[in-house]
Amino acid sequence: MQNAELQNTGLSVGVDVGIKEFLTFSDGRHIPNPRFFVTEEKTLAKAQRKMAKFKKGTSERAKALKAVQRVHERIVNKREDFVQKVSLDLVRAYDLIAFEDLNIKNMIKNHCLAKHIADVAWN
Repeated sequence: MQNAELQNTGLSVGVDVGIKEFLTFSDGRHIPNPRFFVTEEKTLAKAQRKMAKFKKGTSERAKALKAVQRVHERIVNKREDFVQKVSLDLVRAYDLIAFEDLNIKNMIKNHCLAKHIADVAWN
């Protein structure tokens, strides 16, 4: 893959991250939140329940643990793929992109929002 020079667009945009909308732009456009963790939550819970039935240290539990790890990995891969595609589109479309400055560490301490903040992957 070759490094292609990006064309100057002369456009700038401000970006607001959120839980309902993944990104909201200063020009009014928004990108909906795909909620990867929430959609895979039932699959993850089922795999974790299956793993919990086996005694620690057994080969059956090790197999079940691999299944749980695969679900987590699938969630991470989907999230990273989505973020990479969105960021590439932003970089190609705008010369200047301004994001809001958030203290995410403190926001995750709110137990009501922590799961959804982590699911959006603001970091």
